[in-house]
This record gives sequence, structure tokens and C-alpha cells, in this order.
Amino acid sequence: MRSFLCASALIALALSCLGTGALRAAALQAGAAKAAITPDVKAAKVYMAGFDNNRVAIGVHDDLYVRCLALGAGHQTLVLCEADLIGLFYDDVLKVREKVKGEAPEVTQVIVGSSHDHEGPDTMGLWGPTPFQSGMDEKYMDWLDGRIASTAVQAIHSMQDASMTLARDDHPLLALLQSDSRPPYVKDPYLFVMQLKATADNHPIATLVNWSDHPETLGGRNTLITADYPHWLCQYIESHDGGTTVFFQGSIGGLLSTLGDDVALQDPETGRVAKDGTWKKAELFGNLIGELATRALKNGQEAPVDTFVIRKAAIFAPLDNDRFRAAGALHIYKDRKPLYTDGKIDTSTAEKELPGIGKFQCNTGHDLQTEVDYIQLLGQGQVQAEITTVPGEIYPELVNGGFARYPGADFPDAPFEPTLRAHLHSRYQFIFGLANDELGYIIPKAEWDNQPPWLLNKKDRWYGEVNSAGEDVADTVTRALVRLMQ
Repeated sequence: MRSFLCASALIALALSCLGTGALRAAALQAGAAKAAITPDVKAAKVYMAGFDNNRVAIGVHDDLYVRCLALGAGHQTLVLCEADLIGLFYDDVLKVREKVKGEAPEVTQVIVGSSHDHEGPDTMGLWGPTPFQSGMDEKYMDWLDGRIASTAVQAIHSMQDASMTLARDDHPLLALLQSDSRPPYVKDPYLFVMQLKATADNHPIATLVNWSDHPETLGGRNTLITADYPHWLCQYIESHDGGTTVFFQGSIGGLLSTLGDDVALQDPETGRVAKDGTWKKAELFGNLIGELATRALKNGQEAPVDTFVIRKAAIFAPLDNDRFRAAGALHIYKDRKPLYTDGKIDTSTAEKELPGIGKFQCNTGHDLQTEVDYIQLLGQGQVQAEITTVPGEIYPELVNGGFARYPGADFPDAPFEPTLRAHLHSRYQFIFGLANDELGYIIPKAEWDNQPPWLLNKKDRWYGEVNSAGEDVADTVTRALVRLMQ
């Protein structure tokens, strides 16, 4: 396994742990801000992300937002930002952090996540006019990085004394809201909520919701910009409770999705089940999750948080997908994903041939640099809640357990990776997927299936591996996280 902890990450970890022990403050502070990040579909062609190439936006149904929650405790400042986007690469997150640090040098850590919205602009380059042309607008990306940073700074500058309430809902019926299209059909139905209220007047500052489901309800035929169900989710909570709602995506690997007849929501106006690809289904879904979150808060637990432990590690995930290398050669990513070997940037190239596609002069570096984070929210000497960041779409069995071995798998005897929740210490376990990076699907190696025969003797390939960096990424990511948790 090629996984390395950078010296800078070790230094940051040592300083953060020193800060929590030696510089403890008595009060929790919180601030929030949001800003529209909707691209101008009239000023330039906007390629939409998430389904097929050359899907061009013709209008806007609802604005896309970046929403940021700033938390201060123990002389540390943590900022949690979530954007209505398909995903952001680590390079953009580093640019955001640099801008935030320039305006708010007191900040300790900035986390930037994406909802994985399939109805917004192509921020990864993969859905341009053809598979060989990028759909990324660099002018928009530069503006976007600055917009996220300025919103984070606004949240920091608005911080005030606050109280925290934590809630969760793990009723089995929540699993019925997630369609799973790949064996072993493990879901992640846990709904976690964090609400911050101003000490001065008890008014909500922000509500953070963590839930797992692909925002792709409108499908690939839609050409109007929309945040999909997170739009209605945030709107519901903000209209009922006030403050700013920040929605963080969870573990959506295995294609946990809102699509499919098994995710059936009855339209109260017609008495019929709302169909895939309709605004009504997206609205009903978002409102339902918002209602469940507000209901959970009524039975929530006050958390006397007064300090943080913030641990992060820069890691190097092995790249074994030559399609990713070809995309880099074609400048699909606009030079946002450099490759590394032994922890150093590697610019060497060699010719590779992809069956049915052609020959490319590809970078031969071994790894992609990315990051994982583990954060404890502490109070009264106890872990009140935990936040874990995952740089991609992690399969739920890597989070909750439920691995399976199948005939036809490429590595049927591979050891199982550690499951994340087994190493967490509190009742409130926030798992932020697509946080600080998007490596694609993070798949258990024992379930990896990139060569026929396919799992369960399926006639066609299962979906997943083509959009994954490789079969060893799961081990690299989960073991790095477990080291931080320990």
C-alpha cells in the first residue's frame, strides 16, 4: 500500500493536539453564511455534470449555493463548507484555504464538501461536448474558489456565543429512501443533525444535516440548473427553524440514489407515486428529509462542546485507472490532478493504449495526493460528536460493515478493509463524503470487479470501477482514517 503521512500533516496534527490541551476556551462560538454560486447560463455555455456529455444548461430552476458553518472553541476555528456541486478536486480546496487564510489567519481548518449534484455545472471536466473535451469553465472555477472562500470568511466574522444540539435518526424506514443498485446491497440510512443557536436570543444560527443519497432525481434529460432535493431540504429547515442549513453528503458509493421505483413517494395532490425525473419527486424527497431532520432535533441532546481535536493527514492514493490518466493527458481536469511517486510530483510520461479509445501519452506517476480528516467535538471530558471526511464516494460497507465475497470478483481473497463506524467513539458520527476531494468510487477490494466474469454471473459489468481511481484506494483511505481515530 503506497500511503504516506506528509511531514506538514504531522506538524499540523501535533500543533492541533497541543492547542486543544493547552489553550482551552470556555465557550463555543458559531457563525454561518451562504452565497449563490449559480453559473450564468446566458453569458457562456454551461455543460451540466453527472450523466452524459454535451448536456448544456438552458436556464435556472433554483440557485446553487455554498453554505458555510464556522465553529470556534479552544482557540481553534473550524469552517465546514458545502457546495451544490458534482465535486471539487483537492487543488481547488487548497486554493480556497489559501484565500481564507489570507483574510482570516486565525482559522485552523477549512473543509469543503460537495453535495454531488447531478444538475449543476461540470466542475470536474468530465462532461464536456465529447469524452475527449473538458466541460470545465476555468473562469467560473476561479470565481467559484473565491466565492467559497469569501463565504467562509463571512461565516468566521459572524461568529457569536452559541449552544449546540445533536440529533440522529436511524429508523429502518430511512433505508427505503435509498435505492441500491449493486450487491451486497448495503445502505447507510443514518441521518445526523447538528444545530447551533445563539446564546443571546436562542435563535438558530445554522443546522447541519448529514445524509446519504445521490442528488440525481431530475435525471439526465433535465437542462435546468438545480440543486435537486438538497434545495428543498435546506429550504424546508430554513423556513421552519430559521438560520442557514448546511447539507453534507454521506456515503453514497454503490450508487445509493433517489432514483428507482423502490424509492416511492406519494404525491398528496394526485395520490399517485411521484415519478423519476420530475420536480415533484425532488421536492417531496427534500421536504421529507428536512421534516425528519427537524423532528430529530425535537428529541436532540444538548452538547456542551468547549474544545476540538482536529487531525488531518495528506495521503497518496494509488492510481490504477488508465482512464483517469488519459483524462489528464487530454487536460480534462485542467491540470488539477498532478500525479506523485514516493511523495513527490512525477511528470514522467509513457504511451498507453485504451481498448476502443486509442493511444495517449499519459503521466506514469503512481499516486494522487488527497486528504482525510478526523475531528472530535469535546465537552466535559467526553467526545460529544465526531466528523470524518472521505475524499470521494465511499461504499457503505466500508462505513457500516457488510462486506461480501462473490465468485467472479477480481480479488476474491483480498482482506477486508476496516469499517469506519467500528472505530468511532460517540453516538453522533458525521461522515462527510466528497469532502476536500473527489476520487470517484471507493470500493472494497474483495468486491472489485473490473474484469469478466462479473459478480453473480451478471451479463454486463457492474457500475463503479470505471469511475474509481483503483482497487487499493479503499485500503489507503480507511486505514489512514483509522490511524487518525486512534
